[in-house]
Amino acid sequence: MEEFEIKIPSDIQIADAQKKLGFRFPKEYVAFIKSGYDLGDAPLEALEIVDPPSYADIYEALESARKFYDLPAELLPICEDSSDYYCINDKGEVVFWSHNGITDEKWENVAIWRNHIVLEAGE
Repeated sequence: MEEFEIKIPSDIQIADAQKKLGFRFPKEYVAFIKSGYDLGDAPLEALEIVDPPSYADIYEALESARKFYDLPAELLPICEDSSDYYCINDKGEVVFWSHNGITDEKWENVAIWRNHIVLEAGE
C-alpha cells in the first residue's frame, strides 16, 4: 500500500498560490501550511496549495464551492467537510461555512481554529 506524503510548499509556491487564488494569506495560515497542514488526529484534511495538488486541492475546492454552493468571494476554503467548508476571511479569521449558508461559528485565526479541531478530535 502506498503511503500518502504531505508536500510542504516553499515560500515561492505559497506566494504563487496567493496570486492564483487572489487572497493574501494571514501569517497563521502560512505557519499552518508549513506545519504540513497538521490537524492531529482530526478526521479532516486541509486543502493543499501544492502544484500538482493532492486530491485535497484548494483550487478545485474553491471553484466547486463558488460554482455549486455560492461560497462568497471574500472567503477562501482551507478545509472541506462534506460540502461544508472552514474558510479564512480577509481579517484572517476562520469561519465555518455550510453549503446552506454562513454560520456563526468563527475563530480568531487559523492557529486557534486548528487547536479547536485537534482538541475536538481528542475527545
